[in-house]
Amino acid sequence: MRSKLGLLFGLLLVGCASTSVSAPRNAGERLPGLSGASGLQSDAGRYQAAPAAIAEFLLSLPTRDVLVPRELRQRYLQGKVYVVEIARPQGAADYLVIDQNGPKFGFWLRSFQGSTPGVTGYLLQVRAACGDIVGASFSEPAAEAQRICGQPRAEYVDSGLRAYRIVAGKAPVDVTHTLVNPNKTLGGKRLQRYRALGANAIAIDDSRLDRVPALRWVVESDPEQPLPVDDERSFEAGGMAHGGFLVWTGDRFIVRDSVPRSLWPCAADDQAHCADPDNDRFVTPGK
Repeated sequence: MRSKLGLLFGLLLVGCASTSVSAPRNAGERLPGLSGASGLQSDAGRYQAAPAAIAEFLLSLPTRDVLVPRELRQRYLQGKVYVVEIARPQGAADYLVIDQNGPKFGFWLRSFQGSTPGVTGYLLQVRAACGDIVGASFSEPAAEAQRICGQPRAEYVDSGLRAYRIVAGKAPVDVTHTLVNPNKTLGGKRLQRYRALGANAIAIDDSRLDRVPALRWVVESDPEQPLPVDDERSFEAGGMAHGGFLVWTGDRFIVRDSVPRSLWPCAADDQAHCADPDNDRFVTPGK
């Protein structure tokens, strides 16, 4: 596996001048990703070599967009990674992949086969410890990562959540800029009120992503200082605030403020509480 990835990495470096990901219009507006304190929490996968298409995609992305240099991404792919294979009714499987399961992950990725043959969607987050960035030299400029890591108390550089769409035979297209940022949905003043109550920053909830093509942006409150129940974005009796659902339609990614229960299913051990509409106004009955 190491030798094959090394060869692939070398070919990508040679070809990156002629085959590149189209640049996002608003690269500075990064979408919130997984909390650095959590990472993927799933016991449905196993450690194995990364699927070839996943490795090729991850190494093809320019450092200017994902911040983490290719050399570090290649390191994440060496050896075994944690892979959750998600069966589909027809066609190839989807994958949920992370280099290590838990908070110290280097990359997190979910693939989505399209309803049209040859179309694939990817959601991705890449991180690197500043100890691997500061003072190191890389094949591509990594000035932004080095700037971030040069700030006081900086521990990681983080791409945030990024979205891509690929048509077979063509370079990945970065569609991150087409998605509504939950920071905008919730608004600066509201987020300041949440912070004053000790709430966490916006992060993604990927707890259903091994079953459905949807994730959710949430703010988790301090259990001792729940959010106001009359806040129009709060749910779970003030325990959480809702920033929107990110959904793969089979052809593209969209952000929705509400989804049917079929796209946000209840856990088997939480049916009664979860299905109560008073607990979550953003999930509607039906399909």
